[in-house]
Amino acid sequence: MRFLFTVFAIFLYSFSQAQTQDTLYLWPGKVPGEEKAKHAAVVSDVTRGNVTRLSEVTNPALLVYRPEKANDSGLGIIICPGGAYNILAIDKEGYEIAEWLNSLGYTAFVLQYRVPKKQEGALKDIQRAVRLVRSKAYDYHLYPERIGVMGFSAGASLCARAATRFSYDSYAKSDSIDEFSCRPNFSMLIYPAYLDKGENRSLTPELTLSESTPPFFIFSTADDSYGNSALVMTTALRDNKIPVELHLINEGGHGYGLRKGNIAAKTWPDLAEKWLNSLLKTNRIRKFQRCMNFPKKTAYPDKMPKKKEVWVFLMAGQSNMAGRGFVEVQDTIPSQRILTLNSQNEVILAKEPLSFYEPKMQGLDCGLSFARELLKQVPDEVSVLLVPTAVGGSSISKWVGDSIHRNVQLLTNFKAKMDLAKKYGAIKGILWHQGESDANKNCIPEYENRLSDLFSTFRRFSGNKNLPIFVGKLGSYSNNKRSWLLINEQIEHYADNQENTYLIPTADFMHRGDYLHFDSRSQRKLGIRFANEYLKNCK
Repeated sequence: MRFLFTVFAIFLYSFSQAQTQDTLYLWPGKVPGEEKAKHAAVVSDVTRGNVTRLSEVTNPALLVYRPEKANDSGLGIIICPGGAYNILAIDKEGYEIAEWLNSLGYTAFVLQYRVPKKQEGALKDIQRAVRLVRSKAYDYHLYPERIGVMGFSAGASLCARAATRFSYDSYAKSDSIDEFSCRPNFSMLIYPAYLDKGENRSLTPELTLSESTPPFFIFSTADDSYGNSALVMTTALRDNKIPVELHLINEGGHGYGLRKGNIAAKTWPDLAEKWLNSLLKTNRIRKFQRCMNFPKKTAYPDKMPKKKEVWVFLMAGQSNMAGRGFVEVQDTIPSQRILTLNSQNEVILAKEPLSFYEPKMQGLDCGLSFARELLKQVPDEVSVLLVPTAVGGSSISKWVGDSIHRNVQLLTNFKAKMDLAKKYGAIKGILWHQGESDANKNCIPEYENRLSDLFSTFRRFSGNKNLPIFVGKLGSYSNNKRSWLLINEQIEHYADNQENTYLIPTADFMHRGDYLHFDSRSQRKLGIRFANEYLKNCK
């Protein structure tokens, strides 16, 4: 009878909140490692301190809190309430924290992870939660490379585990969501506990730090009985040169959340807000995540396909063609039918990122999504060879003049790559995106003429005056909208009046947070649109 009452109580509470919340259940099927059947979380009848406690969770979930007025950071925060891994202080260290983050313009996700005494299950839950939020990032107007975690007490312990154990697969992958990275992009620990379980109160052994460990914000008090956790964790991060900001004030104790009447509760929110602003402004968040999913090994084709079965496409232009998007694991899964050239001019299996000219800036481009979409509708014996030649920041005058830009002689390199690719297959087309560097009063008047000269040169190099060239328009999000619009008008005018030149729309694309480069979803869309335009006109 008590069980039915508590289930009914949590149902009523959830119903009362339904106008402002979505609920995302982590596990569509069986919950890995969970012996009990799924049921609604049980509310404890212990209400000491005016705290709502979940005393049992068997169907882990995220409650989504969306701000009335979102900021433009694209940042999402998963909140892990504390409770000694026995209960979840779901309101004090969950819902109330989410509402505060909403007031700052951030989207928050309150994690109901498994309790009681299910630390391994809790790790599974937070790894899945990070992947789930990242997979739905665009649904909530977030960037997948800006997903962080914030925890309190045991919840902070769980966040520290998530931020240091992302290389450890705590459960068997079962669907496409599990192809996303479970590494948080930052971790915020408020009065953390259980981080000093090593010998002589040293760092808990399971917390393994590396150069890929994300930045941390840590807040605690000197009179907190668990305060050593903050000190030990900060020391370990500092010793490993991982960015960390520690705040330790004299008093406040433990378990205060945002509740009034406690100096620590009054202090930490302003510090955390400033740290988040600093994290975004200094771009540290991108620095420490850009390469996290880059492939570690080069893969070679089992057997080179016949030359007549290889379709070659060159990718040319500047940074949006070179790629600056966030690479997910799904972007690095190779196919024996999708090939590329590496910096040693070897034919290898294509994995993102394809471009190698700017190793400190490279990111996701449109190539792999283009090839995957193309291969859905061509004969099974066809393979695609993608040839990257784009270099960030290269103006069209530099391309026409065969200038050296970022150590690459643009036209000479393009021709050399094309000549090499001809040995392996037939040149089928060029994917082009460029123009941001020319969006100024000096270059705009000559843009179309230079584009015409350059494309004539490309076709002459190929030996095919009718070679298809596919041109992506500039995005519509620029702070320099008027100049970008004028470039787009010239691109469109050229494509409308030149046979075998096809225009690719980009007005609905989003930037990655810098008002310049396409984000990852837009890069994938760009590749699909290039492919569909080719299939419609050239197949």
